[in-house]
Amino acid sequence: MENTIVSNKDKNVQKVNTLGKVSRIMLNIALTALIIGMVTCIVMSIYFCTLPKDAVALKGDFKGSVTVSNELPEKFIVINEEDVEVGKEGRQLKYSVTENRDEDNNKVYDISFLLDKLTGTELKLVAAGAMALIALTLLILSIIVIFGKRLAKALETCDSPFEDNVLKKMKAFGFSLIPWALYKLIVGNLGGITTVIFVLVVLLFISVFNYGAKLQRESDETL
Repeated sequence: MENTIVSNKDKNVQKVNTLGKVSRIMLNIALTALIIGMVTCIVMSIYFCTLPKDAVALKGDFKGSVTVSNELPEKFIVINEEDVEVGKEGRQLKYSVTENRDEDNNKVYDISFLLDKLTGTELKLVAAGAMALIALTLLILSIIVIFGKRLAKALETCDSPFEDNVLKKMKAFGFSLIPWALYKLIVGNLGGITTVIFVLVVLLFISVFNYGAKLQRESDETL
């Protein structure tokens, strides 16, 4: 009977070891991809900063109208009148909305948008900032993957998933998720809240697992 129990335990541990090995290989691939992406974004961010002011120019002209039936309540659809001009003498960016009435007394909003040779520091900063933000995202994900890889390696070589080394690596992995949750909460909205909830659930699961391991050790010591 004892031999059967030991055999079953060995098989279970082997499954854990195999899962750890597969996870470690996949996380190695993911980390390589993240590092390549991060380096690429940093290089692109530096590249955009070195571009001359007139390297990129945006130009466009849009005109349209929105008609709102007089049968709808006055406050059902409201488009505010605006007249915005940006740049020297308003020639770089113009945006205007004017409200009129047609022959059937329907509201007609005439919309005009003009973009003429928008160049220079603004575009460079936007492009460089976007690349830097992506690089920061990849950096935070890389940290999570590194701690996840350490946990996977501990599972790959463990004799029991309740070993102190495994528990320490699991706790460290859980803490590595906190910066990602805070980051998503700052840059996101509903997605950030969802990420925070997910991380809290993972941390709760890890705490329960650690408590279960503690009870298991106390039980083994009693026996």
